[in-house]
This record gives sequence, structure tokens and C-alpha cells, in this order.
Amino acid sequence: MNVREQGQWLRLRELRVQRAREQLAAADAACVAAQQVVLSRQRAIELCRGELRAHAESGVGAWAAHLPRWGNMFSVHRDRLAERLERAEYALIDDERALEQAQEARQQKRADLSRALAREGAVQTLVKAMGDARIQLREVRAELDNDERACARAGGHA
Repeated sequence: MNVREQGQWLRLRELRVQRAREQLAAADAACVAAQQVVLSRQRAIELCRGELRAHAESGVGAWAAHLPRWGNMFSVHRDRLAERLERAEYALIDDERALEQAQEARQQKRADLSRALAREGAVQTLVKAMGDARIQLREVRAELDNDERACARAGGHA
């Protein structure tokens, strides 16, 4: 393998490391976004629960006198709030599942980056070893050339 090919090989490994870092950054961003969605959904659920509690308390307190007249509407509103809460809770389950998947993808991207870095390190070590071997080969050839010249001079003068 010549020096140009070694450089290309090393550059390819560097590009793979760069791509793995970019993919890990994207996976990190996806995890942060998924976490934000989960937190937002949890806040929405707490708001729904608060509205349901307030609605239930109003049926006992201020609205109690009007329940015979507006009781049906009161029940419909309570049912809507309960349905909204239930939908939000199911959506939270889906959001949490999406967060888990994003975290798993991030772990995979982190492992991919580790492998890419290890491969890059191996190629760097190999390219350095090949360069060192090339230098050593030149030195040995130079010594042999010097020995041959010395022998030729010694043989020519004898």
C-alpha cells in the first residue's frame, strides 16, 4: 500500500468518525426533544387533573345550588375533562416510548462512534507502522548501497 492509498484510508476513517459524531449529536438532540415532549405532556396531565379537581369542588361548593338545573351540563363537562385527561395519559405513554427509543438510538450512535474511533486509531497505528517500516527499509537500502560501494572500491583497488 503506497503513501497515497494510506492517506486515503486514513481520511476515510476520519470521515467515518466525523459522521458518527454528527449522528450522535443528532441523536442527542432527538433525546432532548423527546424529553421536552414528555415533560410538556406531564404538565398538561397535571393541568387536566387540576381542572378535574376544581370542577369536582365546584359541584360541591358554588355550583351545588344550580346542579338540579345545570347538572347535565356539569356532568358533560366533567366527562370531557376526564376524556381529555385519559387521552393525555395515553399520549404520555406513547411519548415515553418514543423517548426510550430515542435513548436507545443515542446509545447505538455512541457505540458506533466508539467503534469508528477504535478503527481510526487502528488505521493510524498501522499507517505509522508502515511509515516507520518504509523509513527503516530506506536506511537498510542506504547501508547496503554504501556497503556495495565500499566493496566495489575495495575490490577495484586490490
